[in-house]
Amino acid sequence: MLSDSDIRKAIANGDIVIDPLEADAIGPCSVDLKLDSIFRVYHPGPPVDIHSDRPLDEETKLVDTKEKPFMILPGQFILGQTIESLSLSSSYAGLLEGRSSIARLGIIVHAAGLVNPGTGIDKPGRLTLEIFCENLSPVLLYPGTAIVQIMFVPLSSKAERGYDSRAASRYVGQQQPDID
Repeated sequence: MLSDSDIRKAIANGDIVIDPLEADAIGPCSVDLKLDSIFRVYHPGPPVDIHSDRPLDEETKLVDTKEKPFMILPGQFILGQTIESLSLSSSYAGLLEGRSSIARLGIIVHAAGLVNPGTGIDKPGRLTLEIFCENLSPVLLYPGTAIVQIMFVPLSSKAERGYDSRAASRYVGQQQPDID
Protein backbone atom coordinates (compact mmCIF):
# COMPACT_ATOMS: atom_id res chain seq x y z
CA MET A 1 0.00 0.00 0.00
CA LEU A 2 1.31 3.47 -0.83
CA SER A 3 2.30 5.85 1.95
CA ASP A 4 1.46 9.56 1.84
CA SER A 5 4.81 10.42 0.23
CA ASP A 6 4.38 7.65 -2.38
CA ILE A 7 0.83 8.86 -3.11
CA ARG A 8 2.19 12.35 -3.76
CA LYS A 9 4.90 10.92 -6.07
CA ALA A 10 2.33 8.86 -8.02
CA ILE A 11 0.16 11.98 -8.37
CA ALA A 12 3.14 14.06 -9.49
CA ASN A 13 4.07 11.56 -12.23
CA GLY A 14 0.44 11.14 -13.41
CA ASP A 15 -0.12 7.52 -12.30
CA ILE A 16 -2.88 8.75 -10.00
CA VAL A 17 -5.14 11.67 -10.92
CA ILE A 18 -7.69 13.02 -8.44
CA ASP A 19 -9.57 16.16 -9.46
CA PRO A 20 -10.15 18.27 -7.47
CA LEU A 21 -7.59 17.34 -4.81
CA GLU A 22 -7.08 19.28 -1.62
CA ALA A 23 -3.66 18.87 -0.02
CA ASP A 24 -5.14 18.05 3.40
CA ALA A 25 -7.13 15.14 1.90
CA ILE A 26 -3.98 13.00 1.79
CA GLY A 27 -3.59 10.95 4.98
CA PRO A 28 -0.79 8.61 6.07
CA CYS A 29 -1.79 5.94 3.51
CA SER A 30 -5.03 7.11 1.88
CA VAL A 31 -6.86 10.02 0.30
CA ASP A 32 -10.22 11.22 1.63
CA LEU A 33 -12.93 11.63 -1.02
CA LYS A 34 -15.99 13.83 -0.56
CA LEU A 35 -19.70 13.25 -1.11
CA ASP A 36 -21.35 15.00 -4.06
CA SER A 37 -24.93 16.35 -4.05
CA ILE A 38 -26.26 13.85 -6.61
CA PHE A 39 -28.00 10.68 -5.40
CA ARG A 40 -29.88 7.81 -7.04
CA VAL A 41 -32.88 6.94 -4.88
CA TYR A 42 -34.76 3.64 -5.12
CA HIS A 43 -38.57 3.51 -5.06
CA PRO A 44 -40.48 0.60 -3.57
CA GLY A 45 -41.63 -1.60 -6.42
CA PRO A 46 -41.70 -5.10 -7.83
CA PRO A 47 -38.85 -7.51 -7.07
CA VAL A 48 -35.61 -6.58 -8.73
CA ASP A 49 -34.75 -9.33 -11.20
CA ILE A 50 -31.09 -9.16 -12.18
CA HIS A 51 -31.76 -11.55 -15.07
CA SER A 52 -34.57 -9.45 -16.56
CA ASP A 53 -34.11 -7.36 -19.70
CA ARG A 54 -35.95 -4.53 -17.95
CA PRO A 55 -33.59 -1.63 -17.13
CA LEU A 56 -32.56 -1.82 -13.48
CA ASP A 57 -32.89 1.93 -13.01
CA GLU A 58 -36.67 1.99 -13.76
CA GLU A 59 -37.42 1.99 -10.04
CA THR A 60 -35.06 4.85 -9.23
CA LYS A 61 -34.81 8.59 -9.64
CA LEU A 62 -31.82 10.88 -9.76
CA VAL A 63 -31.88 13.62 -7.11
CA ASP A 64 -29.61 16.67 -6.93
CA THR A 65 -29.86 18.32 -3.51
CA LYS A 66 -28.06 21.44 -4.81
CA GLU A 67 -25.57 21.28 -1.93
CA LYS A 68 -28.29 20.80 0.70
CA PRO A 69 -28.19 17.69 2.91
CA PHE A 70 -29.87 14.46 1.81
CA MET A 71 -31.88 12.72 4.54
CA ILE A 72 -31.34 8.98 4.38
CA LEU A 73 -33.98 6.97 6.25
CA PRO A 74 -33.44 3.91 8.45
CA GLY A 75 -33.11 0.84 6.22
CA GLN A 76 -32.80 2.94 3.06
CA PHE A 77 -30.27 2.15 0.34
CA ILE A 78 -29.13 4.83 -2.11
CA LEU A 79 -26.31 5.47 -4.52
CA GLY A 80 -24.12 8.52 -4.12
CA GLN A 81 -20.93 9.63 -5.77
CA THR A 82 -17.68 11.39 -5.05
CA ILE A 83 -17.09 15.00 -5.95
CA GLU A 84 -13.67 13.98 -7.24
CA SER A 85 -13.00 12.33 -10.58
CA LEU A 86 -10.31 9.65 -10.61
CA SER A 87 -7.84 8.14 -13.04
CA LEU A 88 -5.46 5.27 -12.26
CA SER A 89 -2.65 4.00 -14.45
CA SER A 90 -2.47 0.28 -15.19
CA SER A 91 0.22 0.01 -12.49
CA TYR A 92 -2.09 0.67 -9.51
CA ALA A 93 -5.36 -0.53 -8.01
CA GLY A 94 -7.42 1.47 -5.54
CA LEU A 95 -9.19 0.13 -2.45
CA LEU A 96 -12.16 2.11 -1.09
CA GLU A 97 -13.25 2.07 2.53
CA GLY A 98 -15.97 4.00 4.29
CA ARG A 99 -14.68 6.40 6.93
CA SER A 100 -15.16 5.34 10.54
CA SER A 101 -16.65 8.74 11.45
CA ILE A 102 -19.50 7.99 9.02
CA ALA A 103 -19.84 4.32 10.04
CA ARG A 104 -20.25 5.39 13.67
CA LEU A 105 -23.44 7.18 12.61
CA GLY A 106 -24.83 3.89 11.26
CA ILE A 107 -24.08 4.81 7.65
CA ILE A 108 -22.40 2.01 5.75
CA VAL A 109 -20.60 3.05 2.57
CA HIS A 110 -19.56 0.03 0.56
CA ALA A 111 -18.25 1.83 -2.53
CA ALA A 112 -17.75 -1.40 -4.51
CA GLY A 113 -14.39 -1.80 -2.81
CA LEU A 114 -12.05 -2.03 -5.78
CA VAL A 115 -10.99 0.55 -8.34
CA ASN A 116 -9.41 -1.43 -11.15
CA PRO A 117 -6.08 -0.55 -12.76
CA GLY A 118 -6.60 1.55 -15.87
CA THR A 119 -9.80 3.16 -14.54
CA GLY A 120 -10.35 6.66 -15.89
CA ILE A 121 -7.53 6.51 -18.44
CA ASP A 122 -9.86 7.35 -21.34
CA LYS A 123 -12.14 9.60 -19.31
CA PRO A 124 -11.73 10.22 -15.56
CA GLY A 125 -14.95 9.48 -13.72
CA ARG A 126 -16.54 9.88 -10.34
CA LEU A 127 -16.80 6.90 -8.04
CA THR A 128 -20.25 5.54 -7.22
CA LEU A 129 -20.91 4.89 -3.55
CA GLU A 130 -23.40 2.33 -2.23
CA ILE A 131 -24.82 3.88 0.93
CA PHE A 132 -27.04 2.14 3.51
CA CYS A 133 -28.53 3.53 6.74
CA GLU A 134 -28.39 1.12 9.69
CA ASN A 135 -29.25 3.86 12.19
CA LEU A 136 -32.67 3.77 13.86
CA SER A 137 -33.06 7.46 13.05
CA PRO A 138 -32.72 9.35 9.77
CA VAL A 139 -29.25 10.76 9.08
CA LEU A 140 -28.45 13.94 7.15
CA LEU A 141 -25.74 13.41 4.53
CA TYR A 142 -24.02 16.69 3.70
CA PRO A 143 -22.43 17.21 0.29
CA GLY A 144 -18.74 18.01 0.71
CA THR A 145 -18.34 15.63 3.66
CA ALA A 146 -15.33 13.30 3.52
CA ILE A 147 -17.21 10.00 3.26
CA VAL A 148 -14.71 7.42 1.93
CA GLN A 149 -10.99 6.97 1.73
CA ILE A 150 -9.05 5.41 -1.11
CA MET A 151 -5.83 3.47 -0.65
CA PHE A 152 -3.51 2.62 -3.52
CA VAL A 153 -1.77 -0.68 -4.12
CA PRO A 154 1.04 -1.06 -6.66
CA LEU A 155 0.63 -4.13 -8.87
CA SER A 156 3.40 -6.72 -9.14
CA SER A 157 3.48 -5.84 -12.85
CA LYS A 158 1.49 -3.47 -15.04
CA ALA A 159 -1.97 -4.81 -16.01
CA GLU A 160 -2.01 -5.92 -19.65
CA ARG A 161 -5.47 -4.44 -20.15
CA GLY A 162 -6.86 -1.72 -17.92
CA TYR A 163 -10.49 -1.29 -16.92
CA ASP A 164 -11.30 1.34 -19.56
CA SER A 165 -10.02 -0.82 -22.42
CA ARG A 166 -12.09 -3.91 -21.55
CA ALA A 167 -15.23 -4.32 -23.67
CA ALA A 168 -17.13 -5.64 -20.63
CA SER A 169 -16.42 -2.56 -18.48
CA ARG A 170 -19.75 -0.85 -17.80
CA TYR A 171 -18.91 2.32 -15.94
CA VAL A 172 -16.16 4.01 -17.96
CA GLY A 173 -16.09 7.77 -17.34
CA GLN A 174 -19.19 7.68 -15.16
CA GLN A 175 -20.42 11.14 -14.15
CA GLN A 176 -23.53 10.18 -12.17
CA PRO A 177 -24.48 7.17 -10.03
CA ASP A 178 -25.93 4.79 -12.62
CA ILE A 179 -27.03 1.19 -12.24
CA ASP A 180 -26.73 0.05 -15.85
